[in-house]
Amino acid sequence: MSLDERIEYLEMKNRHQKKLRPWYKKTWGVLVIIVGILAICFIIAGSIYVAQQVQAIRSQESADLEAKEIAKITAAIDGRGESYSLGPIDAKVQIVIFSDFACPYCQQAAPVVRRLADKYKQDVRFTFRNYFFHNNSIGLALAANCAGEQGRFWEMHDIIFERQDSYSSLNDDSVKEPMKALAAELKFDTNQFKACLDDKKYLYRLNDDFTDAEILGLQGTPSWFINRYKITGFYPEENFINVIEGLIAK
Repeated sequence: MSLDERIEYLEMKNRHQKKLRPWYKKTWGVLVIIVGILAICFIIAGSIYVAQQVQAIRSQESADLEAKEIAKITAAIDGRGESYSLGPIDAKVQIVIFSDFACPYCQQAAPVVRRLADKYKQDVRFTFRNYFFHNNSIGLALAANCAGEQGRFWEMHDIIFERQDSYSSLNDDSVKEPMKALAAELKFDTNQFKACLDDKKYLYRLNDDFTDAEILGLQGTPSWFINRYKITGFYPEENFINVIEGLIAK
């Protein structure tokens, strides 16, 4: 092969090699790869951003649900503000009692409440709410609320619990007459008391208490919420003192 032929062959070979070069080694191929990498990076970044936003939304929804649940529980503990209380409204220790005038364990708890309310007059507020498990529970609770209409709820509270055994065989209807007799004994305005009791004037309040007790999942009485922390059953006085003084000291 002559020199000219060899040169021509080499030039031809070089031209063919350029044509046969892999696409990714060509300028346009490199640009395609760069654009593809950038697109993948963008998609990944976008996916991460979307995932983060979804997580943030879910976290916020979860927080909102938790806040709503807390608000619901708090409202169920506190009620609409018509319940009878002992102690200042801004007391450091707030104790809500779900009680039943026909419950023997509530009968045990009643004098404990009165002694503690007297001992911690400035630091503790006791609030009485109703939950029913006996045949005469509603009738007794209505009588106490009608006494409260005359500013004498706690007086009626104490006597009903003291005489609980004498009402145990009665039902919500038959307990009315002993309650009217008790009102007369205590020198209430008996006409006002009788009208209140016969009309079941405060039944709506008892329904509110019952509904809230169900929301809170209560299964017995007495049930207590001490600064919204739940305790169920009879709670000894010395235990209350320990808890109350611990909360006051904080």
